[in-house]
Amino acid sequence: MKIVIDAWLERKDPQIRFLDGDDASVLMQVGPALTQRLLEQGEISVEDLQNPLSHDLAALVFRLLGMPVASEAF
Repeated sequence: MKIVIDAWLERKDPQIRFLDGDDASVLMQVGPALTQRLLEQGEISVEDLQNPLSHDLAALVFRLLGMPVASEAF
């Protein structure tokens, strides 16, 4: 599965959307409170979201989506 990250971090209420790379449907939207907490705790960074999906970030995304994490998917 190809996942596209649409992150709006400069807003007053930052948010992140995870989209299906094939049809652009929204898989999950992370609201301002969780987005801020993930940034503050170092789970994600602006650099993570600007670069190709790293193994750690991909694993986090799959966990948030409630999907099994398969290392061969990265």
